[in-house]
Parts: sequence; C-alpha cells; structure tokens
Amino acid sequence: MERQGKGKNLRTDAGLVVRDLTVTFGRGRKSFNVIDSLNFDVAPGETLGLVGESGSGKSITAAALMGLLPWGGRVSGGSIRLGATEMTQLSSGALRQTRGQEMGMVFQNPLSSLNPSMTVVQQIAEPYRLYCGASDSAAREHALQLLREVGVPDAEKRLDDYPHQFSGGMRQRVMIAMALACNPRLLIADEPTTALDVINQAQILRLIQRLQEEQGMAVIFITHDLSLVAEYAHKVMVLYAGKTVEQGSADEFFRSPRHPYSQALLHAIPRLLHQGERLTDIDGLPPRPQAFPVGCRFADRCAYRTEECLVRYPPKTGDAHHFYCFHPVGGAV
Repeated sequence: MERQGKGKNLRTDAGLVVRDLTVTFGRGRKSFNVIDSLNFDVAPGETLGLVGESGSGKSITAAALMGLLPWGGRVSGGSIRLGATEMTQLSSGALRQTRGQEMGMVFQNPLSSLNPSMTVVQQIAEPYRLYCGASDSAAREHALQLLREVGVPDAEKRLDDYPHQFSGGMRQRVMIAMALACNPRLLIADEPTTALDVINQAQILRLIQRLQEEQGMAVIFITHDLSLVAEYAHKVMVLYAGKTVEQGSADEFFRSPRHPYSQALLHAIPRLLHQGERLTDIDGLPPRPQAFPVGCRFADRCAYRTEECLVRYPPKTGDAHHFYCFHPVGGAV
C-alpha cells in the first residue's frame, strides 16, 4: 500500500517533538531508568512505527507521552513538545485538559479499556463535553457522526449499546471514535490490532490511515509486527531495552537495516517467496531495567559483539537514518 504523506486537511502547526526523554521508576538509590534519552519527531500527517520485543519500552514511552505512567514512574528528564506546548511543564489539570483536547490513544484491548457500565454514546461523548464544551445533545450527535465515520453499521441504533454487545473489531472502532472525539493533534495506537483476525486488522489499520489522511494527525503506531510497519509507517524507530538502536525512514530502514537487532527482527518475518527458509530467532532475553549493562544493551545476544561492545555504549552513527552499533551489518561505516 502506498503510504500517505499529506492529508486533505493537513495541519500547518507543529507535531510532536521529543528530546532526551528519560523515564525513571523508584526513588533514591533504588531508582532505575526504563527509558533512556529517546529523541524523535512526528510531523502532522506522518506515522512513526515504534517497534521492538515485548519489554523494550514501547508502551511505557506511550504512557510517558500521554502523562499516564503507572505508580512509581516519572519523566525524570527531557522534553515532550506537542505543537507549542511543553507537556512536561504542565500542571496536572492543564495536562488533563491538553491530553483530552490534543491527544488520543487506541489501546491494545478495547474490552478492558472501555467501561462496561457505560453505553458507547456516553463514553464517546464524555471527552467532547468535558474538553470541547459541547452540550449533551451536541455531544450525542457528534458521537453518532464519529461512529458512522469509523464504519459501525446502524450507528444510530448502536449508540445506547454497551461494549459487551459489540464484536472485537467493532469495539476497536468505538475506541478509535473515542480517541478522535476532540480532533486530536496526535494519535497513539498501541498495538491496536493484537486481538483481531487478519481481516479486521487490515480494516482497522486502513481506517486509521484514512482518518489520518483526512484530519492531518501525527500518528505513533506501536507494534512488534514489522510487516505492518512496512505497510503503514513513514518512519521507524527500533527500541531495545529502553534505548533507540536504529531510526530512519521506513523505506531506508527496510532496504538497509544497520543494527544487528533490527536485522534479527526482520529475519523473523515470514516471507512468501522463501517458504522453505527457516525463520530465525534471537537467543537469550533482554536485560532487566534494574541491571542494564554499561555497554551495548544488545551485546549479550549479538553474534558480532567484541570487548568494546561490553564496556561502552556505541555512539550515534548517521543522520536521517542513524543507529548505535560498533559493528553494523551491511558493511563498515
């Protein structure tokens, strides 16, 4: 599928700019960083694919951007700028207001994310009433329009249904409608198709792509599935153990991955033209945040490691497409 670069109503204001984002858990001598110095941008109308194994820090990064870190976690350093707003400097009330108006999030499991005791119209209309100042009737009409836009059949008849009365794919559409209630500047989709079959998966991702095209949103698409990133993302950032290991345009990344971890992830994707080829796996497990090594965090699992990899973290190499590795694949630097 051709990636869309410009929306019909593409915003002219700035998107998301993140610099040196660090997330810490614990206090004092028992504190440890789970996210370490992330840097990335997402422009209006652009999709960033955030990829990596489970535990790499993808969802914690999303929670930090939304100001929804679990108890004990805090943004201990860096900047999160959405448009002209520095999110890390906002009071709790201002953060709630900005998050409600400017940011939307689609979670992995809509059944656990939706409130089972509230009707669909109540849950979609609530942010529109609270953050956009709409009346009850206007909010209900807006909820109906959103359900129609995300493709819920017989939307008017389904407004007063409860989440358990919808299928998994329809619940995910309701989640998207909620996330879009206030026409956000940024949409974060955290593995939005994990529990869906392939047909619903494709429909949901194309829906997000269409709405992004129409509204000019910046989108962060979090997934462990690189085949989906290849189809829907403009840029890719690979996380491993809370740090960026490689980042660049999707075309360049898939054409020439440079970090051994990125290469290993790509080799784990089934390919129709190589049906007799054995899929590779990555031996070992990622390090625990409380015991991140001084050197390259992937070194213990890397076939290319040397002594240098164990004693210091690799410097950044490259510009638009950059990586952190002393021994990159695809040729010497």
